[in-house]
Amino acid sequence: MNVNLLGNGTVQARELSAYIYKTLKAPLRWNRKLDEEIIDKGIVKKEKIYHPMWAVKMLVIADRKPFPPRKKPNMAFVDAVSGYRGLFPNVPFVTQEKVSTSNVKEALITKQELLEKYITDIQKKQINRNYVLKKPRYEIRETEMVYLPLWKVEVETTFFTETFVINGNTGESEDLLMKLWNSNEWKL
Repeated sequence: MNVNLLGNGTVQARELSAYIYKTLKAPLRWNRKLDEEIIDKGIVKKEKIYHPMWAVKMLVIADRKPFPPRKKPNMAFVDAVSGYRGLFPNVPFVTQEKVSTSNVKEALITKQELLEKYITDIQKKQINRNYVLKKPRYEIRETEMVYLPLWKVEVETTFFTETFVINGNTGESEDLLMKLWNSNEWKL
């Protein structure tokens, strides 16, 4: 299955123990007997999954009579499973890659729901607050499903037993994303 990947997925399987060690809470890292090698030996299962997200390119048009309208491009994202949403600070790098269908997570938010509810919510709550009086108009230019590469790693050591979700691009922990998968906090 060909998918559009958000970023280039540079985190390799052999680097996971180092990234997991960085995400541990301070009291665990202070333990001199716990190091990356013990975490590496304690990895029970690791799999690369591809998490669905909607990426929406839009044009924000602020009318300023008698001057021409100010047009500003913007890019929003909506997590297609939990509904978590926001604006990208810059346009992300998207690549196309062939991946196994079993590793691709299913999207729960449809394109129709995205355009009717979620994008409207982003426009009202995140973009409109920058405009004091007259609110801007919006033109949606492109909507596409992109996939965020994640590593789901189960670790069992004498110090802890835990499942970690690591961003496949940055190596940062995605614990918040994992918690949001099971909650309806951001759903509309």
